[in-house]
Amino acid sequence: MIGSPQSPAPQDPYYTLPNEWDSAAERLALLGAAYDPESITLAESLGVTAGSRCLEAGAGGGSFARWLCATALPGGRVLAVDADPRHLTDLPDRGGEVARLDLTTDDLPQHEFDFVHTRFVLLHIAQRDTVLPRLARALAPGGILLLEEGDGLGVLNEMPGAFGEVWRAFARSTELAGANQSWARNLPAHLEALGLIDIRANVEIPVFRGGSQMARMWSLTWAQVHETLTALRVSPQVIATARAELADEERWFYAPPTVRASGRAPRESVATP
Repeated sequence: MIGSPQSPAPQDPYYTLPNEWDSAAERLALLGAAYDPESITLAESLGVTAGSRCLEAGAGGGSFARWLCATALPGGRVLAVDADPRHLTDLPDRGGEVARLDLTTDDLPQHEFDFVHTRFVLLHIAQRDTVLPRLARALAPGGILLLEEGDGLGVLNEMPGAFGEVWRAFARSTELAGANQSWARNLPAHLEALGLIDIRANVEIPVFRGGSQMARMWSLTWAQVHETLTALRVSPQVIATARAELADEERWFYAPPTVRASGRAPRESVATP
């Protein structure tokens, strides 16, 4: 049964950047502003339109779910689920549905959605190889599963300056918590193994200027995980330098690659693991 947004919040054992942090709403809004344009362009190319039945799994700040509401409704359906949906309270006013749901343990509707999407969710979940088939089973015949996940893809050791030093420590901290920074590069093979067809995939390395929305998002990330970083022997001075670099409009940075992969459930049957 789908969880209710009013039910007690479960402990979130797998996500490294929990939603209850004081500045989480700002960080999530900046993440959406940085990544939504590519997500929206890809979703439109995959056929998301008025009347589409959509599942946003791990909806976070809800920016992409809001776009789904504006695009698929009325006539379609938008269900946004998250282990901590505190930033999704406006979605019902937009016609969407919200559920508090742990993707690792709670049931998802099966065979109901034309479009299922996650972004920067599965790499953080140690049980990702169990969650992925469940997302595929949520697809109606002919439905599309779109995954957008981060992956080091060999660039982490090339990231310069204090920003790179902090990013490498952050990546280690996420893996200690159950993340896998090299899992996403194999997404096309994972989707094919689930029986999905029409698989598409690409990789993008975001390049951004200091002082930009993406720079501010990373600066807030370093603030959120400050204690974790210092526990990994990153000095507060290095963290402060990395945040100062990110505020410098004369600097340019690149973020770890984003792997985007999609696959379609066969129309004659729904994909199964």
